[in-house]
Amino acid sequence: MSPAMLILFAAWVGICAVWLGLLIAQLVAKREGLILTQAPEDAAGASISPTVCVVIPARNEGAGIEPCLNSILRQDYPSLSVVVVDDRSDDDTSEVVSRFTQTDQRVRLERIDELPPGWLGKSHALWQATRRVEADWLLFVDADCTLEHAAVRTAVGHAIEQRVDLLTLWPRQTPGGFWEHMTIPLCAGIVALWFDARKVNDSASPSAFANGQFILVRRSAYERLGGHSAVRTAIIEDVPFAEHAKSGGLRCRVASGRNLFAVKMYDGYAAIRDGWARIYVGALRSGARIAISFAWLALGSLMPFVIGPWLAVAAGGAYVVSAPLDDRVFLFGSVCVLHLVLLGIVSFRFWGLGGCPRRYLLGYPVSVLVVMRILVLAWWWLMVRRSVGWRQTRYRIDRRGRIVF
Repeated sequence: MSPAMLILFAAWVGICAVWLGLLIAQLVAKREGLILTQAPEDAAGASISPTVCVVIPARNEGAGIEPCLNSILRQDYPSLSVVVVDDRSDDDTSEVVSRFTQTDQRVRLERIDELPPGWLGKSHALWQATRRVEADWLLFVDADCTLEHAAVRTAVGHAIEQRVDLLTLWPRQTPGGFWEHMTIPLCAGIVALWFDARKVNDSASPSAFANGQFILVRRSAYERLGGHSAVRTAIIEDVPFAEHAKSGGLRCRVASGRNLFAVKMYDGYAAIRDGWARIYVGALRSGARIAISFAWLALGSLMPFVIGPWLAVAAGGAYVVSAPLDDRVFLFGSVCVLHLVLLGIVSFRFWGLGGCPRRYLLGYPVSVLVVMRILVLAWWWLMVRRSVGWRQTRYRIDRRGRIVF
């Protein structure tokens, strides 16, 4: 085998080793209790009920916020209040929320009519919504989330048990359309690769991550850090806020909340494409990271589907003519099969972790191509165009994904 072939073979074995590491990480996450389940009412710590205020930022969420509020108000947690901040909506968001304020005194509505200079909208909304809150804990939840009845109690109990200041959870995907199930798990998988839960949960590691759809944080710690005012120029607020929190000495933890809450992020391909491109710009904040992610999808995910058929043809041809199988075909074929098996197991588990139908894995190569396209768009926005479009607004950014005012 030539030196070039040896290098290629060694690289392919290395890729398989990465997939094996991902499988081990999945098994370790389950063993270490990083997949939360709803705690029984008599669980240890259930009698501890620090006050919690759920903060929901909402802009033009009139059509979807009602299920979110209903799920929160049905929580079995005794010391709960809710603040919805209507961030310059031009639909009926305020009217929908006002109906809840009239029937449940735990709900309060705040309205923002103007965005001050130097702020991005969501960070400003979250910061303003917490100015009159005196609860022990703040729970930031997006308006497209729905919570299981024991989600708050389970999350608070887990945070207290683990002695952390900030707990953030990954969701399960609400049943949706074709493109949602085809692409969103793989899109999220790219983020999960960069923000390994073991490192995020290690206080000695600088790695930090938060999912803005569900962030539970001690209010005293939040105020000490300056809250979301510290990340006012970030195109997405959650990951930069987690980095700010961890560098400020907060104990942070990430886990799977698939059994606690669900989310419906985007409808249709265009919204998924633009939404996840924006997330990659704001979370990765590096052209090199985006390029590495693209390369990983090309080599780590797509390669066996491209090379595998050629190896199968070569092996089949040798069988037809009763010729001995070329050692190179055998070695590369074996690694290709191993690659597909490991990829399949990890993806099968990951799709299930997010609550997505696993039948969509039959179109996995298509999913890879679509996410590669999204990564190209994110790289273009960050490195060339220097702007990000979102909700009918285009923001100028620098090469670190920060808004330039």
